[in-house]
Amino acid sequence: MPAPVKSSQAAGSPRPGVDEAGSDRPRRREPVQTRSRETVKRILDAAAGLIDEGGVDAVTTRVIADRAGITAASLYRFFADREQILDALVERHLERLTAHLAAVEADWAPTSVAEFVERELDSYAGYYRDHPNAARLWLDGRVSPTVRAEVLRYNRSTAERLHGLAVAAGLVASQTDLLVFVVAVELADRALELAFRERSDPDPDVIAHGRVALIAYLDATLRQ
Repeated sequence: MPAPVKSSQAAGSPRPGVDEAGSDRPRRREPVQTRSRETVKRILDAAAGLIDEGGVDAVTTRVIADRAGITAASLYRFFADREQILDALVERHLERLTAHLAAVEADWAPTSVAEFVERELDSYAGYYRDHPNAARLWLDGRVSPTVRAEVLRYNRSTAERLHGLAVAAGLVASQTDLLVFVVAVELADRALELAFRERSDPDPDVIAHGRVALIAYLDATLRQ
């Protein structure tokens, strides 16, 4: 497992202010002007490239600033620490992943649990394969409190989305316990984590075994 993410504050960066809710979590400054948006994009692209090359542990604010061709002061105008950069990268990938899944699922009504599992698992695997830093951030980066919290929120919303999709397709009754899909999403998450471990493309054998396990779980659970 990679070492826990440490914020740049631990490396001597200035302590950011407390947010309006009284939390110790610093607020992230949102860019307004075109030049500011371009700077933020350069920061995020630099961080993504570093994750591609060396994993989440390769990301430090100092190295990101160097890679982006900006000063540390410019970086800190928008991000208080590395946690905020990881958080922003997660948000960017979630927007892209949502669009990817919407395209995959457009006008699609699964006719069986097996088809449902195969299509969804392959969709996520395909996105991670095409966006290696997303896989590393999402699957390896969850040692970061920021990413871990985002994983939990996203997995819950994914379970709700898949529950609705399965109900609309007539695969399950509307009263089916959401917990069935929460567990299925967590199982799929573990399968993807194993399939992409130290790989930029998924291990096909792990994906195949994960598919079998998910289909068996849903078949057995939905028959009860």
